[in-house]
Amino acid sequence: MASASLPAKRALISLVGAGVALTAFLYVPPAHAAGGSLSLDVATIAADETVEITFDAGEAVHERNWIGIYRDGVMPGGPASLDWRYVPEPSGTVSWGPSARDGWTHNTATMGAGDYDVYLLEDDGYGVLAGPIDLTVTGEPTEPTTPPADPKPEVDGVSELDVLAFNVWHGGTQIPNGAQEIADIIRETDADVTFLPEVGQAPAQVAELLGYEHLIATDTGVVSRYPIVSSDTIDRWWTKAVIDVHGTEVVVYGGHLEYRWYTTYLPRGYGGEIHGDWPSGWNTWNKLDAPVTDVEQILAANVQSGRPATAADLVEDIAAERAAGRIAIVGGDFNEPSAQDWTAATADLQDHNGVVVEWQTTQTLLDGGLVDAYREVFPDPVANPGITWPSDNERFPTSSLTWAPEADERDRIDYIFATPDERLAIDDAAVVGPQSSIVRNERVDDDSADEILTPDAVWPSDHKAVLAEFRVCDEGCDDGEPAAPVIELGAGSVAAGATIAISGSGFAPGTELRVELHSTPVLLGTVTADDVGAFQATVTIPADTAPGAHTVVVTGDGDVSASAELTVTAAAGGVETPGGEAPGDGGSGGTDPDAEPAGSASGSESGDLASTGTDVLPVVIGGALLLGSGLVLLLARRRRNGAA
Repeated sequence: MASASLPAKRALISLVGAGVALTAFLYVPPAHAAGGSLSLDVATIAADETVEITFDAGEAVHERNWIGIYRDGVMPGGPASLDWRYVPEPSGTVSWGPSARDGWTHNTATMGAGDYDVYLLEDDGYGVLAGPIDLTVTGEPTEPTTPPADPKPEVDGVSELDVLAFNVWHGGTQIPNGAQEIADIIRETDADVTFLPEVGQAPAQVAELLGYEHLIATDTGVVSRYPIVSSDTIDRWWTKAVIDVHGTEVVVYGGHLEYRWYTTYLPRGYGGEIHGDWPSGWNTWNKLDAPVTDVEQILAANVQSGRPATAADLVEDIAAERAAGRIAIVGGDFNEPSAQDWTAATADLQDHNGVVVEWQTTQTLLDGGLVDAYREVFPDPVANPGITWPSDNERFPTSSLTWAPEADERDRIDYIFATPDERLAIDDAAVVGPQSSIVRNERVDDDSADEILTPDAVWPSDHKAVLAEFRVCDEGCDDGEPAAPVIELGAGSVAAGATIAISGSGFAPGTELRVELHSTPVLLGTVTADDVGAFQATVTIPADTAPGAHTVVVTGDGDVSASAELTVTAAAGGVETPGGEAPGDGGSGGTDPDAEPAGSASGSESGDLASTGTDVLPVVIGGALLLGSGLVLLLARRRRNGAA
């Protein structure tokens, strides 16, 4: 029997995963498991006092039992604890106070007045042995030492809005003076809104240093130069704030999504703490017997993380905000790669092991109409991978920065998304952080085309950050003159028979575009411009193309066209192979000779393009019908055998 269609597979995975995710979200850990107990000698202390915490693990004695202190209402297993320590003894008493924390990990540099929950948790996990016990810290709020910062001025109805997504690694406490270094980085990048996953007390401390406003609601804080006029949360993963940008309301959502069920490690031959009915080793962070390349299994396990489900909830809330007339911007650490990055062109890079994955969380946002700012500016994931994890940090050994020490675990998992809006323009994007990453437990300098901004301040994180530069325009950001269409190639040269990324803008929205190779026109395929007149695609250069200078021409309605020069070189080894599989060609400058053919290598009118973020005309239906059931059976057999 032929395998099910891709939409049917996605539907099945979504239905199964939704049930599992719903179960996970509805599950509330028991208050007291295995006879454990927990008590405090007092329920309220001042900021300069301590509390005695008495615990008893009952029958569940483990060397890595631990006590965690959480913000009031935060449940273990979601946002990180504010402070914690191991308690391997069967029972005992420990002391804790905001200014007396010997033996604790100091996830936050300071913990002032507020309401907290104390838990006794089992064996390095989130099983609750006892708690929560309420603890209140009292104290008078201190006056800010820095005067409030003024927003950037509006010029002719246009306001700058620079946004930074910056995982600050346990609230910036991994280095001395972390809050000051974070504040200095925000100054250097000139960010107006900063999302701070792994929040701790960093947003409050950084905001005080900068004179900005801040919000702490989930494990992601928001620091804003523009006034915050209201706030909320979506699920337990998203902090939501509405900011006033000179009269235009922009709703911003910062997220730090579930770090377990880290299924991007499966193709790399590692577990990702994937709990449930899965093969042995998946529920660890250890090396597996072999890489996992079954995409259906990978996606089904990924659904159980709850990340796709909360992305869907986010899209629903954004739709309501857009209906209310607000612009929406989303950012943070998603702990999941992008559907735009694990493509056929990248299948042999970063230990993807030939796997092409349409990761659901980012795809949900894209399907919901949002735009990935970094990929909008840099559409080619080969030339501009935009890696944010794991970042190098020269102050730490590589063993502290890698979770898969024998793999290339690099991914882009930190993002800034935005809703298309005539009042919002994306001007630029960049990666921020050290120039090097960690690959197979070694420091490796970046050799991509990415622009990586390295601040002078001490880097406090094990992630790189991502910066997006926007403009907010009262009367719309269009200057009134139609933009001339332009196209951009992923590289200036490519071997005959190989593939190359192409992107363009300035065409009429919804127009069918012809992509041709000149001088003698050869149709490479067709693609449809999206609702803002842009497209992204991958084309295959015909294997029999003569080496030399050529021109790629994209033509729309009314012969509106744009072109770019391309040098075609001979297939490697002098062997011309159809479908871009030139033996020995490592694929330079954005080409991937081993990628499955995405466009016609002849002049046929049936050529189509592999496209990212755009709708492609289903022009191959007739050809597929002519191939008959024999090809269907062949494809089914390949899928059953794990062919990508």
